[in-house]
Amino acid sequence: MEQEKQSHYIEAGKAIQKARKKAREVTEPGVKINAVAEKVEGVVRDQGLDPAFPVNISVDDVAAHYTPTRDDDREVKPSDVVKVDIGAHSEGFIADTAVTINPDDSKQEMIEAAENVLSKALDYVEPGVTVGELGDVIEREIPDQYEVVRNLTGHSVGKFTQHAGLSIPNYSNDSDYEFEVGDSFAVEPFLTDGSGKVKNGADGNIYKLERDTSVRGKAERRLMSRIRDFNGLPFTTRWFDDYGARERMAMKKLVQGDIVHSYPILNEIKGGTVVQAEHTVILTENGKKVTTRE
Repeated sequence: MEQEKQSHYIEAGKAIQKARKKAREVTEPGVKINAVAEKVEGVVRDQGLDPAFPVNISVDDVAAHYTPTRDDDREVKPSDVVKVDIGAHSEGFIADTAVTINPDDSKQEMIEAAENVLSKALDYVEPGVTVGELGDVIEREIPDQYEVVRNLTGHSVGKFTQHAGLSIPNYSNDSDYEFEVGDSFAVEPFLTDGSGKVKNGADGNIYKLERDTSVRGKAERRLMSRIRDFNGLPFTTRWFDDYGARERMAMKKLVQGDIVHSYPILNEIKGGTVVQAEHTVILTENGKKVTTRE
């Protein structure tokens, strides 16, 4: 891995380490979830970087793909199981991490199980290990009382690409892809006391440019100009200061025209609680580096 590229991954990872700490500090009962998102993203920006995607705040049976709107007035409750998924990038090179927080500790055993699974996976992965072998290790470490969410996986990360093509299942699989020096990827086990599968729900206020093309309407053109600034990375309308009725209609047209993708919320299909743990890894000539771990 080139030194400059490596330094960008590490810089993004250091920003994310601070953002993880902030997430743990502010995710408390009575705090609005949009305040959690803003404060965590603010830590990334305070380091001179930009979020690689909107902070995902997914509660209980919601596994992923929700970020609060500006007017979301929901507050964290003591029993909530809150997944805070955070991304940052340095010149497009991404760090991706997630932490699960449960204020009253009622699901702490499940959270610790996911963190243990992640730790064992990070210890094991290295150049020459296959994706299938890593899946075997992860599946063996999952306690019998929990299921892995089988249709959510880890993934490679690339420049301005959060999911860069390689999927890393959290269960035994037949992939013979061998990790090699130069690879960058996120290991991301999700555990549940439900069925082990998620389904699409309502829109999650997270978007991504799918086709950079010309559009006709004035409002759509203005919105596209702003969307292009994200360089193909996911974004949220919460980041727009002046997002009113006209802009909402323009976004609806862009989504309907398959120009912008709207991410649906992912819900556990039987309503089970979901926990998540995630870190980003780079494999270099000098060894393995977990960029998002302190």
